[in-house]
Amino acid sequence: MKLGSARRSRRQAQSGAPGDHGDVKGLVGVFEGHYGAVPDVAFDRSGRLLASAGSDKTARLWDLESGACLHVLEGHEELVSGVAFNASGDVLASASYDKTVRLWDVKTGLELRVLEGHTRSVEAVAFGPKGSPLASAGFDKTLRIWDPDSGDCLRTLTGHSDTVADIAFGPRGSLLASAGHDRSVRLWDVKTGRAKHTLRGHTSLINSVAFAPSGKLLASAGYDGTIRLWNPTGGHAAGVLEGHTNAVMSVAFSPDGSRLASASSDQTVRIWRVESGICLHVLGGRVSQQRSAVFNPGGDLLASAGLDGEIRIWAVSEAVRTG
Repeated sequence: MKLGSARRSRRQAQSGAPGDHGDVKGLVGVFEGHYGAVPDVAFDRSGRLLASAGSDKTARLWDLESGACLHVLEGHEELVSGVAFNASGDVLASASYDKTVRLWDVKTGLELRVLEGHTRSVEAVAFGPKGSPLASAGFDKTLRIWDPDSGDCLRTLTGHSDTVADIAFGPRGSLLASAGHDRSVRLWDVKTGRAKHTLRGHTSLINSVAFAPSGKLLASAGYDGTIRLWNPTGGHAAGVLEGHTNAVMSVAFSPDGSRLASASSDQTVRIWRVESGICLHVLGGRVSQQRSAVFNPGGDLLASAGLDGEIRIWAVSEAVRTG
């Protein structure tokens, strides 16, 4: 892994100055290039590529090993709020406040198609496993299911009474979870579009949802500063993780499901042991409010990003060991 040794030269190449983040435990790289906040980051299935969404109206594709920005994806007319790779890793979807979802060829960086139908800003986009459709959600209080090959909207899911801030497919692709600013998490049957469960417990707006790889656990996070765990089959609560001192903006499970990462407006990223609910480590240092954190497919690295526009790469094992 060359991230640590390449950090200074990469910062010079992208920002013109080496910068100084100090000796932050577990931090092995910083990617710079966006002008403004980075609301979302996502790894492809190989773990060699990282995508980022920017308030500068671009999405970007990064080579994790070298830190090089491979493509700047331009076309959106407003903030890019979310990014997601398809299961094969050859297509990237981006969601934007310009009310569209755009699909991009990962290899060439060329735009494949524009999906239109949302009547207000699109907040989130997600691909399911191979063979599954594409989902999007946003300020118009709806979720939309798309055929990514044709660009057709297959169905529109309604039920939330406020913005739908995040969505996540279950591992089999038959179940879709949504996080609502109406303080509810909803579980949907993807094929029929019907709501199966409405989960309540958060006391404020909900920002994020994530399925464990097994599909037997669902996590949600919100402005009440808590992370709540749910049994998606029965639709009942399974635990609460507390420790953040401000809104939790995103949650993501590790590939083996044993750990959970959370990004918060309290300027930290936390790593939790799911079984015990114990916080293993707090990743911080000189960072801004954090909007997104996600594990790589190997589970040994974590990417996080926030309002300062920097994407940080953390060595998870080192952070936990030294925390």
